[in-house]
Amino acid sequence: MLAKLIDGVIKYAPKKIYIDNKLVFNPTDEQLKSQGYKEVENTEAPSVLTKTQTAVSSYVEQDEKIVQQWNIEAGQPDPYEAIQKIKKETIIEQVKENEDKTLGIQCMALFKPWTKGNYKVGDVRTDPKTGYPYECITQHDSIANPDWTIDNRTLWEPWHSKVKEYALPYEASTGAHDMYKNGEYMIYTDKNIYKCIQDTNFSPTDYPQAWEKQWTKRN
Repeated sequence: MLAKLIDGVIKYAPKKIYIDNKLVFNPTDEQLKSQGYKEVENTEAPSVLTKTQTAVSSYVEQDEKIVQQWNIEAGQPDPYEAIQKIKKETIIEQVKENEDKTLGIQCMALFKPWTKGNYKVGDVRTDPKTGYPYECITQHDSIANPDWTIDNRTLWEPWHSKVKEYALPYEASTGAHDMYKNGEYMIYTDKNIYKCIQDTNFSPTDYPQAWEKQWTKRN
């Protein structure tokens, strides 16, 4: 590839050019070189060690070539990552302080999907299959114990919303920690949305007195 270096800026050879006052289409390399165009030697960018550095490219002429060079300069980190972290930490703190987990469900896209790892109480991950959020309730290591997945309700509890529009599919309660509480909504297996009207570990089928049908969900 041929180019010229003009005021430090590389200009690659055009597909048409005037040579001796004649317009030439698809000029050959020899014709371009006669007009001052040179071969370009591109080089691989060096790796940078931190997010506060960046590799900046420049070009210099060396004999019959234009050579790409690199300098390590101060970089501007992408603020989006920091903003997302602040948002997530703020949301987690607000969710922890409130029994209603609607805010966390609204922002569940901020949380990482579950993978095998070491988890502590309060960690939040989303189910890789459904995308729904779960909170760690028992510190554990799922690397050493591969059967300890996010499906384990002694390790992870689902969130429930007190806003109908953010109801999640029903999950059978396994104890006091994940029972449905008064005012919480869920989508039952019959595709209807139900509101819990008294704390319960039972489904609308097993204990209908604890539930009130709110809305029929379309297929």
